[in-house]
Amino acid sequence: MQVTINIPEELAEQARARGVAVEVYVEEVLAREAQQSTPKDLRAVGEALDRIKELSKGNILGDLKIKDLINEGRK
Repeated sequence: MQVTINIPEELAEQARARGVAVEVYVEEVLAREAQQSTPKDLRAVGEALDRIKELSKGNILGDLKIKDLINEGRK
């Protein structure tokens, strides 16, 4: 896949300082970032979402509707 992006000058300077082509340097940076996102992190996010959904069960507004709350906030 080929993607065209605008590289900030700071990133280009970092690539030049390392003596590599900007494209190569960007690929290295992206690879590092991808490795830092682990499945464990993703699992923790999923668990947090599941917990939020579980906590929201049973919470009711009585006779109120969302539109009623919005209108009350406008007052």
